[in-house]
Amino acid sequence: MKRKINQCMSMLALITCLITFCATLAVSYQTAFSRMETETSRQAALVAAGLEEVKGLPEAMRMEYLIAVGKSDRSRITLIEPDGAVVFDSNSDPGNMENHLERPEVREAMQGGEGAATRTSATLGSQTYYAAIQLSTGEVLRLSNTTDIVTGDLQRAVPPLLLIVLLVCGLSMWLAHRLTRRLVAPINTLNLEQPLENNNIYEEFSPLLSKIHAQNAQIEQQIGMMRRRQIEFEAITSNMAEGLIVLDDQLRILSANSAAIRLMGAEERSWSGESLVVFSRDTTLTQKARAAIAGHKEAFECENKEGTHLHLYLSPVDVEGTPRGCVLLIVDVSERYAAERSRREFTANVSHELKTPLTSISGYAEMVSLGLARTDDVRGFAGKIHTEAGRLITLVDDIMKLSRLDESTPAELPFESVELYALTYETTERLRQAAESHQVSIELEGAPITVRGVRQMLSEAVYNLCDNAIKYNHPGGKVHVSVNASPEGARLAVSDNGIGIAPADQAHVFERFYRADKSHSKTVGGTGLGLAIVKHVCELHGASVKVESVPGQGTSFLLTFPLPDA
Repeated sequence: MKRKINQCMSMLALITCLITFCATLAVSYQTAFSRMETETSRQAALVAAGLEEVKGLPEAMRMEYLIAVGKSDRSRITLIEPDGAVVFDSNSDPGNMENHLERPEVREAMQGGEGAATRTSATLGSQTYYAAIQLSTGEVLRLSNTTDIVTGDLQRAVPPLLLIVLLVCGLSMWLAHRLTRRLVAPINTLNLEQPLENNNIYEEFSPLLSKIHAQNAQIEQQIGMMRRRQIEFEAITSNMAEGLIVLDDQLRILSANSAAIRLMGAEERSWSGESLVVFSRDTTLTQKARAAIAGHKEAFECENKEGTHLHLYLSPVDVEGTPRGCVLLIVDVSERYAAERSRREFTANVSHELKTPLTSISGYAEMVSLGLARTDDVRGFAGKIHTEAGRLITLVDDIMKLSRLDESTPAELPFESVELYALTYETTERLRQAAESHQVSIELEGAPITVRGVRQMLSEAVYNLCDNAIKYNHPGGKVHVSVNASPEGARLAVSDNGIGIAPADQAHVFERFYRADKSHSKTVGGTGLGLAIVKHVCELHGASVKVESVPGQGTSFLLTFPLPDA
């Protein structure tokens, strides 16, 4: 405070001196300029009077007079004919000078006998004052002086003036320092613990001291309240799934719930009163906590000893504007990381799956366009291009279906009553020709049963299950589809006696782009998204899906849908 008051008073003194100095220079300049104008006009009158006395003499003698005057005077002398032609100039060759008839001071002198003007001289290149007088001969005598004369006079006056200003500034700063010490002395002796007991302080500080006293009382009351409610606070936070740690301004733990201890991998015991440095050896956490206590909100991610991904939020705690500590919230974001990893894998798989047919199409098309293919092979190449394009269209269609499923929620979907047996019958009939081409028989049994759902999505799920049962089967194989009611709900089962799925692959078959038999998948042209679509449809309809399979014997998928409320 003392330094600030001293700085302010010194700055005020310095600014005052500078303003005074600048104002003095400005006034001096204006005074000197006015004096130069007066002197120039007076000299012009004297020179004009002298010319009037020698007007009867030869022209050469008049010029000699003007030359003599020009040498004895620092003013520039110019003699101008009535037509504006310059016949004499003390600083320049008249033959090289332009006509001066339109000069403001010359025109004014010809009209009223005298004229004056101030402007930048084209010859001298500086601000110049002109005084003109018309002679009885009709000629105009003009005297001029530049501001350089005024500036030169001021420059000679600046050093002593600056010295005076510096002395005044030094004296002002010394006085400011002495006054500051006297002003601040009572403030330095303030008793902030008992503000109302300060009797020797300025009267103006009384409201402030009263507020400090009230704030002290309020802080003590709040601290007492925090202590009384600590047990209640711990009881509430102990049931939180997120970790919560409260720190004071010295990084001591005031409270830490069981979730925080578990997530941070610390020993299961009471950590109240312990330092955060002892609780966690993570230097980053310590640095972020100190920044939070300083008033900055912080957030970062880390990984505990078990490999769990954690997101940590630190928020400052202020009491009446005073930092009292910070709150640390620990959130388990492992599921988010898993979802992000799944997204990256999905993107990579999509890129790979799209690239394969596009590469084939590009290769065949290039061979045809370059004329490398024989005429007999063009038809075959065109067929392969058509096949790969169809595969690409199917893949893109499945990706778009999955995307729509990801973005959908049950509340947004147009649910309706769907007769599951009739929908399954329509789907199996659509696939019957495909089954015959694979030499596979498909049969349906069951009874009518109604569920709540989106008809198109349900049809897509049934289609994918039956289509896979046909594709991954042997010639002469069978596909059995059944729809019936059970205590658990409406059951849809799709079974085949095909190639089956290995036990190690059964847990992954619903993952995107996962293929249990990759070699067979290339033959049948699957996208690896059919079962992922089935899983998403089941999730949106609140249904469960199970798979049972024995390699070489066949596979069964069982979907169970909840029945609508009666």
